[in-house]
Parts: sequence; structure tokens; C-alpha cells
Amino acid sequence: MASEIRQGSLCWDPTAHVVTVAGEAVTLTNREFDLLGYLLEHPGVALSRRELLDGVWGPEWYGDDRTVDVHIVQLRKKLGPAITIATVWGVGYRLEPEP
Repeated sequence: MASEIRQGSLCWDPTAHVVTVAGEAVTLTNREFDLLGYLLEHPGVALSRRELLDGVWGPEWYGDDRTVDVHIVQLRKKLGPAITIATVWGVGYRLEPEP
């Protein structure tokens, strides 16, 4: 797993298993935390739902690909404008890198 990743006011720390925005802790589920980390490790890359499922849930996971959509919605709600997770129509999602 990667070391601490910072993007703007957001800090993702896998060692402490903490996400902060502007120094304030944000409560995420384990899956949301892992999904955010995966996106942060691939900034600017359009990732399909299947790539996200394989990278976060594992290739043996069985279920509906749309579970990714639900988790993305929750991340957007919890993190607000701290990061931008763009929907790439027909592909999946992309974490917009810092300008």
C-alpha cells in the first residue's frame, strides 16, 4: 500500500487509516477508504467499474458492478469539494489531479 497521499486539502494516510480534509478527520467505511486510495494512486486515469472492483474489492468479488457507483456517491458526499471524481461516460470514473 502507498504511503500518505496529499491532494489539495485532502490527506489520505493508510498507516493511520485516516482521511482528513483541511485538517478535519472524515469518517469513511473501509471500502470507501480503499476506493479513495486506489483513485488517489491513479490520478487522471479513467478507470472502469471492473478495474475499480478488481483493484479494490479483488478479482474474485462477485456482485453488481454498480456497487462502485454507490461508493463514489458516498465519497463525493463525504469529501465535498476537496477532490473531484469525474464520471467518464461509457467508461467509469477519474480522479481529477490537482491543477
